[in-house]
Amino acid sequence: MNNIVYIDSLIPYNYIHKNWGFYLETTDYIKEINFNTAEELFTALSPFGSYKEVLDGYVFRGESSQNYELVPSALRVFNKEHLYNISGFGMPINNQSEWDMWQQRAELYALKKFHDLADSRGINLPDVAIFRDNILSDHLSHTALSSINSWLPEELHEIAALAQHFGIPTRLIDWSLNLYSSLYFATSGVVNKEPNEENDNLVLWALNYREIEFSKETVNKYPFTFITPSYYRNENVLNQKGVLTSWKYPQNLSNSLEFNLINRTPFNELLANFVAASKIDLRRSDNSYTILMYKFTLPTSEAIKLYDILIKMGFGSESVYSGLDGVVKRMNEDANRKKFSDG
Repeated sequence: MNNIVYIDSLIPYNYIHKNWGFYLETTDYIKEINFNTAEELFTALSPFGSYKEVLDGYVFRGESSQNYELVPSALRVFNKEHLYNISGFGMPINNQSEWDMWQQRAELYALKKFHDLADSRGINLPDVAIFRDNILSDHLSHTALSSINSWLPEELHEIAALAQHFGIPTRLIDWSLNLYSSLYFATSGVVNKEPNEENDNLVLWALNYREIEFSKETVNKYPFTFITPSYYRNENVLNQKGVLTSWKYPQNLSNSLEFNLINRTPFNELLANFVAASKIDLRRSDNSYTILMYKFTLPTSEAIKLYDILIKMGFGSESVYSGLDGVVKRMNEDANRKKFSDG
């Protein structure tokens, strides 16, 4: 059976117990659950399984490797130069690329460029007042910048969500309301790699949006929001039942003498640190805990078996991508899938 790790809440997050030989990425409210086989995972996450609770009130994200952290695309180090270049800024000198002031400006101007180019072609876009008011200029006024209170501001959520789904790096993280679509993304990432014997795991994250949304009516307001983009603008997002999260970072756009550094902390660690610092009590009346996040893992050696199960259920690329794009992706993945059998 699967190994369920429980530790006392006094043990620090990401504590390493050398005698046990593995990282404990868990607390009373963030649990890592390790499965050994695809059948175990699929059964446990079924409507009759031991973790059926996640089917109601959670959003999901699948990763093909445990080495991929929950860091927004704009904050991934390997995206740094690309982001600065597409924004039109170019890389700052020396170590200034790690100043959050320049990082936020690069993100902002990348979104403005996306908006302005799309608008020039008459493409239906979300209404963004600060961009619309400066549509004839390559730059934003000081008044426009000073009106932004936190990053990413709410008025940019919709345009950022649209831009992200077309490859523009943002501070948003993609999730899905559909468990099986997220499992597909985790397994397809393995299928599209060369077969190997690496000791790795694919990951399915589950985030408790019901608890987070309920907290808005209490004193325990978490510093991030859920964004459900307008599905009619993007069929892929519609098929994938996409949802995004936006962590509320301090606004560092204006010139500051502090020159704050970029915060690249993964989402799960930000959440754990916030709960600990805010001393939020997530205990229930029966002394169990409300689980804010699950991290379900499965050896990548089981990914092909799980992929085959999902295909039989109708969750292939042709169901999560629209039109002929999804059809061709499925044909390519079927060809890649065959390499694992032949190997």
